[in-house]
Amino acid sequence: MASAAVGGDVRGGTAPVALVAAEPSQAVTVASRMACSMSAGLISALATNPTETIRVRWQVLSMGGGAGAAGQAAAEGGLLRFGAHIVRTEGLIAGLWRPGLTGWMASFGGAFGIRMGVYEYVRLGLERATGRERSTATAFAAGMCTGALSNSTCCPFFQAKNRLQARAGPGIQGGGLIQELSSIVREGGAPNLYRGVPALFCRGGLISGGQLSGYDFTKRYLIGQGVAEGPIIHVAASSVSAVTAVLASAPADVVLNRYQAAPSLGKHYASLGAVVAEIMKEEGPLAFYRGVVPNIAKFLPLFLMSMPLFEQLRRLAGLGYLT
Repeated sequence: MASAAVGGDVRGGTAPVALVAAEPSQAVTVASRMACSMSAGLISALATNPTETIRVRWQVLSMGGGAGAAGQAAAEGGLLRFGAHIVRTEGLIAGLWRPGLTGWMASFGGAFGIRMGVYEYVRLGLERATGRERSTATAFAAGMCTGALSNSTCCPFFQAKNRLQARAGPGIQGGGLIQELSSIVREGGAPNLYRGVPALFCRGGLISGGQLSGYDFTKRYLIGQGVAEGPIIHVAASSVSAVTAVLASAPADVVLNRYQAAPSLGKHYASLGAVVAEIMKEEGPLAFYRGVVPNIAKFLPLFLMSMPLFEQLRRLAGLGYLT
């Protein structure tokens, strides 16, 4: 709201002078939201790359990923044993934290930054266009739209990150983000940077829609129960949103990771449909949910960091909490 301070001596005949504090422009508001969301995304990606690495390496084991025979055997004992084997044989930094780190920061930081920077505008626009009141359904729709577009935009970084993490293993020297992007271009030209973008479009939309609808529902429910908005609500809503995001996006996630990682593992699929057909034939439909547990393990700390941090950065920037 604009505020006015009135000065001048009316009794002396001097006209009142209104001093109006101008509201920030829409461009400034968008820039502030983007700055908050990108900062939250970059910090969260830096902290959670180990869980992202183990998820990708787990999903591509059947394709001959760089875990080696001992890693394959350890994987049969479960995800925790597989992760412990990587830390024991390769080290936490070299085996889990370093692979694909810059790619994960660029992809998640960029996608989260764009998505949450424009989310409120898209949601409001959908509500006005459809005449719907604010609800969990509009949160899902706006999340689908912003997630699909932001993740598709960051496809080159996601692809480079997946390739670097899928190829990680004992004695394997992984390159950096720029080097991997250059390799992708050399293999198939610039369009190859967007290899698998249809799956990423669907996956990104489903993750975002699932996350923001779960977050919105939990937040609205707790506020309706009289809980004051703050970190407690944000942590609870983030926890629920991790589960809803994973359940909504698991099949697309498995297909995308295998399709993008295939060239670095010596395999080539003609299309995304070929990946789906191979999984159905050789592993069955439950394979589309392979990695759900590590996915939840990844998204839980990721969302527990990114959303509460985003909310607090918004508050500090004078934007208020997400509505």
